[in-house]
Amino acid sequence: MFKQKSILEILDSKKFAVSAEIFPPRNGKRPDIILKKLDALSNMPIDFVSVTKGAMGSMRGGTVPIGYMIPDRYRMNALVHFRCRDMNRREVENLLVDHMYFGTRNILAVLGDPLPLEPERAPDPRTHNRYASDLVKQIADMNRGYYLPLTADSSEFRQGMKTDFCIGVACYPEAEDFEKELFVIGEKSAAGADFAITQMVFGADAYSDYVQELRNRGITMPVIPGVRPVACLEHVRAAEESFRANVPKPLKKALKGAGATKANKICLEFTAELIGDLKRAGAPGVHMFTLNDVDMIENILDDI
Repeated sequence: MFKQKSILEILDSKKFAVSAEIFPPRNGKRPDIILKKLDALSNMPIDFVSVTKGAMGSMRGGTVPIGYMIPDRYRMNALVHFRCRDMNRREVENLLVDHMYFGTRNILAVLGDPLPLEPERAPDPRTHNRYASDLVKQIADMNRGYYLPLTADSSEFRQGMKTDFCIGVACYPEAEDFEKELFVIGEKSAAGADFAITQMVFGADAYSDYVQELRNRGITMPVIPGVRPVACLEHVRAAEESFRANVPKPLKKALKGAGATKANKICLEFTAELIGDLKRAGAPGVHMFTLNDVDMIENILDDI
């Protein structure tokens, strides 16, 4: 039987861990769409696979069973996204217990964003976790054996079995409000986060400067840089528009007017060089956001 490792155990045992993100197909699509991709990934030197939970209303179920199948069927370590914007704390606890029964070791705790065009609304603090750090604390409490009271009018925790979740969080090295970001990641760390994965970065300096700021503030958890391997100028524009990523001008200039084959080669070389720069900067690994493009993952692994 495959014994799944926590992300911290993986980072302790590897000089440089390599991981990739996948996400479930839209509800109504055949499950074998994602299962075939997992089958391909299982033949690659990937240290863990994260499975993204779609945003509220995105209609992408399957995160829990896919998180179970990654280690059980494909013998890979899994990191399961857990968003709580659309769940109250009792629903959060129940779903975390589901994950516990399925043997989930690693949770990426996020609040989650509302869908575009939906009004921004803060969860009710009487019933919901308002911030990702609140979710981290709830998971960390369960790791200590503290569960929610049976009745809503009680404030006393119930004692129970201790869970064994390794808790990850998201972080943003290029956040517009950098001081706020440093405060928020500090809150997540204090709440019990074990590691962080950054939003996509296109330069090692942005990553290393961010990590140094965390260390200056006494935040010592491992920070894994997230990388978006692009293949064309359209991917670059999407990264800038959707995720406000800072893409180097030389890359954009090189891609202008380049045909598909040349653009793909330019991007592959850029990504391989970036991963090398991140490794030299002391990153414990790299996490690839490839939008389910397993062929791209394979090409990058061949190149690095």
